[in-house]
Parts: sequence; structure tokens; C-alpha cells
Amino acid sequence: MLTHILWIGGVLTQSSPRLVIGIVVDQMRAHYLTRFASRRSEGFGKLLREGMVYWNCHYNYFPTYTAAGHASIYTGTTPAIHGIVANNWWEASTQQSFYCVSDSTARTIGSTSAAGQRSPRPLYTSTIADELRYHCGFRNKTIGIALKDRSAILSVGRSATLALWFDSKAGKWITSSYYAEALPAWVEQFNQKKYADSLLRVPWRMRYAHACTDESPYENIMKGESQPMFPHQPLDYESLLLTPAGNWITLRLAQEAIEHEKLGKGPCTDLLAISLSSPDLVGHFFGTESCEIEELYYELDKQLADFLAYLQRKFREGEILLFLTADHGAMPTPEVMAEKRLPAGRYPEDSLVARAQSFLIQSLKLSPDEKPITAFLNQSFYLSPAQREEAERLLKRWLLEQPYVVAAYTRTELISPGGTTYPFQMLQAGYFPQRSGDVIVVYAPGWIEHGGYTRGTTHGSIWTYDTHVPLIWWGLNLPSESHYERVPITAIASTLALVLRVPFPAAAVSPPLLPVVEKARIPRPEPQN
Repeated sequence: MLTHILWIGGVLTQSSPRLVIGIVVDQMRAHYLTRFASRRSEGFGKLLREGMVYWNCHYNYFPTYTAAGHASIYTGTTPAIHGIVANNWWEASTQQSFYCVSDSTARTIGSTSAAGQRSPRPLYTSTIADELRYHCGFRNKTIGIALKDRSAILSVGRSATLALWFDSKAGKWITSSYYAEALPAWVEQFNQKKYADSLLRVPWRMRYAHACTDESPYENIMKGESQPMFPHQPLDYESLLLTPAGNWITLRLAQEAIEHEKLGKGPCTDLLAISLSSPDLVGHFFGTESCEIEELYYELDKQLADFLAYLQRKFREGEILLFLTADHGAMPTPEVMAEKRLPAGRYPEDSLVARAQSFLIQSLKLSPDEKPITAFLNQSFYLSPAQREEAERLLKRWLLEQPYVVAAYTRTELISPGGTTYPFQMLQAGYFPQRSGDVIVVYAPGWIEHGGYTRGTTHGSIWTYDTHVPLIWWGLNLPSESHYERVPITAIASTLALVLRVPFPAAAVSPPLLPVVEKARIPRPEPQN
């Protein structure tokens, strides 16, 4: 029989988990669970055999990018409220692109680069990690770990104990002065072991049988190589992260965090947010049909098996609750789809923006040096304040006349109530007026922003290849079950809040997943005298 621990009034008693672990696989399509995972394996397969699987989990907003995804999972709300509308957005006040966790007041801790000038200050609402800390009187620990800074930071929110990310210039794990004035000794020791340097000497070879074709003209070529084929020999830390080594060092650091921070041993439930960034890097670079993405996921299956085995050695049954999901999916490589006569392509956004600029200059009777479009990011046009409303109207009409454009919406429309179509609702859920663009274009399914991705693939759209992600709950005596109803990604945070008996994140918008809450067998708190 499993035992549970519940803490009442900030003190652990018998009945709730000692540690919650969130694993977010960066760029994992839901069907990868059946494409790459053997049910006999002890990684994904173990989670599928033993966990509660939600097969129809979707993102419920646009755009589907890494920063917005992590923020939405842990806040339980969408970019329209938490404010993280993309990885980068245009700042009208500075006329510059702003990175989602940039903070010029913060200092790098752990290296001499500027990679640590980061913080969660741009996040506008609390995460489930923040609420867990608040409920415990800030005596517990919440830690975020990822190769990407935004993934580590936005998962655990503003009150986090620590966030760690990888400085790919220095080959070290670092943090920000927002969290600490010095790296914890155990992180220093981990860096001193120079795992990344050792892994640089190991070629990435194909170890498994695949149905893919290794050589493809639609894949990017790694630095120092002449063709996109195995074996791959990474030449620097950035290219090392395009191999299974990125996932390995992330999960290894997560184990070190559990050991040295004594997670799960404190007065209240702790939370460890792990994000595995290499699948996204590999997916972008090689594409979703590549042998590299297959090889990476087969390796990740074994890496997860080792991590789950470690957890079962470290904790008793009922002491941990783990969920696994993704921050977005990915579009199949457009050229591969087009070869099979499916509708797909890369939208020539440079040409689109230039033509839109010329159209507006002519229509508004502006001089050639006046630029009504100041920036284009995230399928969004940012317009000059002069004649903005008229420019919005004209640009929308023009966009709807372009090939492979199925919708376009203006700022005026998106800040107003109404609109029942699927594209409108998705865009409105992700629209934050101070950070989002003035006109947003929606490409037809199968068409992606060019955005520098002349090979490989990307994500960000409202279509199911980007919104449909895995969701598995494991631990806490949960039964092995499959659920097929459509559920939003924003339900994760409210589900955790009820299971843990802590306040909901302030802006959580979705009802909890009741089967998880009811079958976790967490008894009601006893009345206090």
C-alpha cells in the first residue's frame, strides 16, 4: 500500500507527495509516444504502462513557442494574462526586440558571459511553484533546470529557490544574481567535472535500426561536417547540445539537485521543474522525419529509464508525483510533406513584409522613407502609431488576398469581445496588448514562417501538429488509465493545486483534471483546532 504525505498549515503529515517533478520535453509531438516509445521500455514505456495518460492534450492559444509554453504549463493561464507572448517581442518604447527573460539589472553567476542577465520579472502572474512556496511559508524549495534559460526560469516563477541553465559559450551551468550571489557548491563541483568537455570527444553514432533515410537535402549540416549524416562529431558546446548529451547532462544535474538540495526531505512538498531542450534543437535543425530525431528519442527513452529507476531507489512509493508533457509540437518538414503531395511550404515572410510595407506606403500616401511597419515577429506586424487603425484595416484586407493565408486579425479586433472561430479564439487567448503585434497573420496548415529556417522545421502555429502534446501523470498511487477527452495544457497547474491542497495560481483559467485529483487518493485536510 502506498503512503502519502499531506502538509497542513505548512507542515507535512501523512498523505501528499514530498516531491513534485515536472518534465517538459521541448518540441515533443503527442504521437512520438507511439512512434518512438516501446511499451516494453523502462522510460516512456514505463510511464505509459503505469501512468495516467491523456492522449488528447492541446495548447489553447497562439503562438506555440517555448517561453509561452513553459509559462502556461506552470501558471495555468495563457499569454493574454501571464504576458509571455513569445520568446521575443517588439518593444515600442525602445524600438527593439525584447527577450522574454532579459534583465539588465541581473548579473551572471557562474561564468563571465552575459548569459546570466536573466530573471522572471517579465512574467505577470504566479506559478504553481510560487503558490507551493507561499503555502509553506517559503520554507520549501522549487528549482528549475534546463539548457535554455527561459525554460528553467519561467517554470518556477518569481519566488523560486534556484534556476539553472547552460552557458553554451562557457560550457558551464550558471544562474543569475536574481537567485543567488554565488553558485551552490554542488553546481560548482558539477561544472568542475567537465562532463561537456568529455562528451565533446565522443562522436554521435547511430545505435538503433530506423525507418528513416539518413541523408536528406532538407536537413541542416553541423559545424565542420560536409553532409547531414551520422556519425556526428560536435566541435563546440553549442553543437554538443544537438546530440543526446544535452538531455544526459540535464537529467544528471537534476539528480544532483535532488541529492544536494535534499529535495523531498524538507518540511513541505518541494518542486523540481526539468525541461529537456535538445529535442527542440534537433527538431529545428534536422526536421521531424530525420534519423537524428529518431535516434535522439530512442536515447531519451533510455535516459528517462535511468532517471525513473533513480527516483524509485531514492523515494518510497507515494512520495513523488511526476508529470511529463511538452511545451509545443512541430510541423513536419514542409518539403517532405510536399513530396508526398500534401499541402506544405515555407512562407516567404521577407517578401511578404516588403510587399506589405510597399502596399501600406502607397495606400496611406506616405513618403518612401516613412515605414508604417516597424517590425515583424511571431507572425505579427507591429505598426507605427501614426494612422495605426487605418493601417490595421488596410493590412488585414491585403493579407487576406495573399496565397496560403487563412485568417488575419487586428489589434482592435483582438482586444474586443466576440469572435467564435477557432483561429480568433486561439489568437485572442495569446494576445497581450503591450507586447503583441497590431495585425497577426494565420498561415494555412502545413505552411510555416521562413524565419531563417530554410531547412529543418519550426513551430508556433495554431494547428494540431504544434498544439497536440503528450501528458502523463505518474506516482501517488495513480492507476494506469487512458483518457481521450480534449484537455487544455492550462489544466496542469490547477490539477496540481488540488492534489497538493495549495492555492491555485492567481490567474489559473482551466478546471482541474478530476480523474487525477480523485484517484491520487489525497484525503481532505483535517480541521485544525
